[in-house]
Amino acid sequence: MSIKLVLGLGNSGAAYVDTRHNAGVILLKKAADCYGASFAYNKYCAAYTACAKIAGRPVLLAFADGFMNESGVGLGKILKFAKLSISETAVIHDDINLDIGRLKISCGGSSGGHNGVADIISRFGGGFARLRAGIGAKPDKRMDLADYVLGRMAESERAKLLEIDVAGCLETLVVKGVSEAQNVYNRAGASQTKKEI
Repeated sequence: MSIKLVLGLGNSGAAYVDTRHNAGVILLKKAADCYGASFAYNKYCAAYTACAKIAGRPVLLAFADGFMNESGVGLGKILKFAKLSISETAVIHDDINLDIGRLKISCGGSSGGHNGVADIISRFGGGFARLRAGIGAKPDKRMDLADYVLGRMAESERAKLLEIDVAGCLETLVVKGVSEAQNVYNRAGASQTKKEI
């Protein structure tokens, strides 16, 4: 698996900026900043795209202009435009089953109840890498899940999320592949800070 596209999942629009469900887009933008890449709207695939050089290799960073539950539709347009396959794709998304600021890499498996991931799997199957960014569990089990994930993060939560070394993780993925990235980032208690690869 050679990663050539990184997709950040989220909802478009000012109402969703800094919400927990947009953690994927927030981290994608952080990665773009780290690699000196700038996003621009691409009318040919209805997405915001940026061309990054990761370890000297061209990688397209993108987030669709649409809604989370139609992430597969947006990804399809991007793949068609870029002439890439699902197996060349890494998806960054929020995960309520991981503590805020924790990162876990996976490939395959179920959606875990994530609507955006579920839509991608329903359209393309599971042959893509996933960077699961922890946003923490609901503070009260009685709280509606939609209210929680669509709620804005506190400054402390956002700061914790942005501590994730997403650029370093992507570099490991691009250069060494999913298995090595899992070895580095998935270990219990593993540091999420900058790694040398």
